[in-house]
Amino acid sequence: MRLSKWAGALAVAAIVALPLGAAIKAMSLKELMEITSDVVQARIVGKDTLTIDRPYEGAIYTQLHIQGVSLRTGEKVDEMVVFHGSHDLGEAYTISEQPELQDVRVGGEAVFFIANETEPVEHHLLHGLGNVYRIERGFGEPVVIGKGEGFAFVKNVKLVDARQQVRDAHLQIEAEKLQKQTPALK
Repeated sequence: MRLSKWAGALAVAAIVALPLGAAIKAMSLKELMEITSDVVQARIVGKDTLTIDRPYEGAIYTQLHIQGVSLRTGEKVDEMVVFHGSHDLGEAYTISEQPELQDVRVGGEAVFFIANETEPVEHHLLHGLGNVYRIERGFGEPVVIGKGEGFAFVKNVKLVDARQQVRDAHLQIEAEKLQKQTPALK
């Protein structure tokens, strides 16, 4: 009898220990750039929340007003971006994939991976925590704070180096698009 209890407990432990499918897909810098429309270095100059009835009634989104520069094109950016969830204690509406609070504080600076989408709102969308990388000043140089394996910036990287990595990935993506569009010469 005692052995069967242990066997049952071990069987349950083995099932619980099995790896489950992750809700967040690991992506390299290039992979994330392939599914987003822009990469922007910007300062957050404003923050508000919106209630939008998508993906369900009463869903709360945070709206950020950002100003900066596109790391793909070098053009100035002054836009509103949104993400699903809120850090406002009065809202009591957080989701696991939203960017971290310190990454989206007003006055803070970050690198944003933005998707041009009209759903659920007519703004640029930040899909989740892997789309915002805060910039901190360290030893006199701005540094993009990495988030570990499976994210665009795995380790902390100097902002100047992050810009170059984005530029290199952008050029590679554009070259691959051109190659697919150009028929092979014989």
